[in-house]
Amino acid sequence: MSVTRNWLHVSFGLFWRAFVLLQVSGLFFSLLVGKFLLAGSFYLLLRPTVFYGTLALVVVLADLGFKLNPLRALWGRRLNLSEAQWRTCTFSLASLLITMAIVNAVVAFTTPFDVWLDYKLVGKPALFIAGILATSWAVINKQRLG
Repeated sequence: MSVTRNWLHVSFGLFWRAFVLLQVSGLFFSLLVGKFLLAGSFYLLLRPTVFYGTLALVVVLADLGFKLNPLRALWGRRLNLSEAQWRTCTFSLASLLITMAIVNAVVAFTTPFDVWLDYKLVGKPALFIAGILATSWAVINKQRLG
């Protein structure tokens, strides 16, 4: 399989796995946190930042503390990646989530609400897709070099 085709295969595989992980954990997070916090504009702006930071912490702690990679545990058989490649995916996903949390906080608290909505609808998905493509590129390069 050529490098480009393998990269696209890994990119698509990581994209939908990370997307499902984000959606399911986001649903549970919203239900859990929504019960304890009142809905308001501050909560609306802060919720993605707290969610991404919490999910990054959970992903890293699961890998380092419990030796459990969430993406590999859920859907690891189909991609046939090595342990080192899955570890690269874990830390790349965590750094992507932290980046998204920081960018959300900066945009939410330094720009008007309309700009934050535009970022949430257009910028956040673009940042997520770019991060997944970069992660898969790092995984493929690790495979070629290693």
